[in-house]
Order: sequence, then structure tokens, then C-alpha cells
Amino acid sequence: MIKEDHRSENQTDPATSEDTEADTVRRQARLTLAGQARDADELKMLLEMLGLHPSQEGES
Repeated sequence: MIKEDHRSENQTDPATSEDTEADTVRRQARLTLAGQARDADELKMLLEMLGLHPSQEGES
């Protein structure tokens, strides 16, 4: 019989892990767009279109 006590106390909350992963993906997407945009206006437009603009944090 397997006991429930076998779990590690260092396990992270899955929701927190997903949030961290989502933040990492958003950051990578922003950096990719920054490298491809021709100028600041185009970058701003692309970020807003894709919902990646920092002012849109938390919106989905």
C-alpha cells in the first residue's frame, strides 16, 4: 500500500508554476518581436495586437 506521506515538501504549486511559465513565454515573445520590429511604433502595434503589451498584463 502506498502512503500519501511520500510527497516531497518542496513541491511547488502547479498554478504558480504555470504562471511562471506563462510569464516566461510572454517575455520571450516580446523579445522576439523587439528583434523583428522595424521601429518602436511597429513594435508597440505588434505587442498590442498580440496582447503582449506590458499595459495589458493580466488581461486575457
